[in-house]
Amino acid sequence: MLANTQIVPLGSDGDWANLAQILGASSQNQLVANLLDAARNKGCIYALLETPYIDRDFTASFMAFYASLFRPYKKLCKRLHFFACDLSQLFVSADPGEIAANLESSASDYLGYVVFRPLAHAPVSRALLSYEWFADDAAKEVSARATEQVHVLGASLELSGFPLTQQDTRVGACAQAAIWMAGRYFHLKHRAPWFSLSEITDNALRPTDAAITRSLPAGSDYLTSDNMVRALRAMGRHPVFYAPHETPQGYDWGIDPSAVIGQYVDSGIPVILGLNDGHSVGHAVVAVGSQRDETLDVATLAPESAQAVFASNFLVMDDQRGAYLRLPVEAGGSSDVPYNISDHLQFMIVPLPNKVFLTSEIAEAIARGFVNDVASKIGRFRSQLPAQKQANWPQEAEIYEPAKLKGLVARTYLTYGWKYKSRAIRNQTSDILKQEVIKRDFPKYVWVTEFSHPDETKPLDPCARTVRAHVVIDATGSRFWESTLLVDCPGVMVAWDFDPSATEDAARQSLFLVDHPNIYFPKIRGQHTFDVCLAAHSA
Repeated sequence: MLANTQIVPLGSDGDWANLAQILGASSQNQLVANLLDAARNKGCIYALLETPYIDRDFTASFMAFYASLFRPYKKLCKRLHFFACDLSQLFVSADPGEIAANLESSASDYLGYVVFRPLAHAPVSRALLSYEWFADDAAKEVSARATEQVHVLGASLELSGFPLTQQDTRVGACAQAAIWMAGRYFHLKHRAPWFSLSEITDNALRPTDAAITRSLPAGSDYLTSDNMVRALRAMGRHPVFYAPHETPQGYDWGIDPSAVIGQYVDSGIPVILGLNDGHSVGHAVVAVGSQRDETLDVATLAPESAQAVFASNFLVMDDQRGAYLRLPVEAGGSSDVPYNISDHLQFMIVPLPNKVFLTSEIAEAIARGFVNDVASKIGRFRSQLPAQKQANWPQEAEIYEPAKLKGLVARTYLTYGWKYKSRAIRNQTSDILKQEVIKRDFPKYVWVTEFSHPDETKPLDPCARTVRAHVVIDATGSRFWESTLLVDCPGVMVAWDFDPSATEDAARQSLFLVDHPNIYFPKIRGQHTFDVCLAAHSA
């Protein structure tokens, strides 16, 4: 071992008991116990323990609160790294460069880390666990994930996942923890500003409400949804708040909450969920992914379903229980938390970026409207073709029959305009679409809605899924004026151009009749090309 880094073998029950002794009172915490159990179940056989470790997050909390107390608190933390490989020979060489190189050679077996603060009541300052190891079920997809370069012993290890923290009940609640997790994700993913838990609390309390001064320090028991929105605004996010409204028949969301959660999470945007099972104070978790139901009978789907209909669970970060946990959509499903969306969801907060002025459900409704409009005019479009081409032109039966049109499953997600262009020109779309897309400018953000037959979008393997049509909408636009940029359906493509020199606001519409079946691949997170899918189909 080196002065501040210790190798900890974890191959037996006795080894894990030894780790519990090293961690002391922290090991008795439920979140810590769950994280250690998860690491053990995922094959962790060795760990590296850094002690003492100076953690920027706890240092901020120490300066803001603990340093001013009469009782002396320590500032130094511990950081524990999990590995699924043998590290026993790591320090055999006396050459520091070789030690770092040997550690980097174990990068593929790096499971993640946990930083322990010296607080028995809230020991987890922060953690980042590899989504590839901890959500390795083929049915699970962690869509909101970021990559961090972790530096230890001079080595640089790349780790992808979603950050986790634990509420410090002396100075904050689960609301602050959920906001911190979302904010730290944006910091890692998009270089957004760094915020500590104490800064989040300060921003949430401006102005201070009477309700949250029932506890001292203010906000340590809970935050209201208004406080949470204020904190997110101060972090540079533009949150959208969803909650049901009261009607004579009860509470009505006016939307399908699961569909909306799925749309944002599929966009790589974490969603803060407010849950309550009847207690006076609820609980906040962060949705970061979903688990698909392989057994779903597509024949039972309701008309005009959203992609989230295939999700039996959402994957959430819970500051009290752990990472990538299953939160069921309906009661009775397999679960890692004592809640479900149907019975316990009280509100949702979506921390959108700037310049997104259309919500996901409105974008999807607009997209469906345009596909329906194309379907209503398909006979007229066909009549414009020469007779010899009409027979080879895509038939109405592909999607345009009323039953099949209503049966299309929509997948709506937010993406950068340049990313949409990059994917579209590399997909198996028509040459006309590629030629039109490559020469067009797109806004910073666009909503894309992909339409597929249910059996075409059900498979777990994204390369086994296909798309029949898609619509691109300007996310910086409005539902009150033309925001649609492109509609691509079998045999038909419509595009809109905005001429900055024109004296009127109306967009110029271009219609293309395309001799192409319009069957192509859906967007795959993390992929800008479809080489993997093309190789799989040609094999």
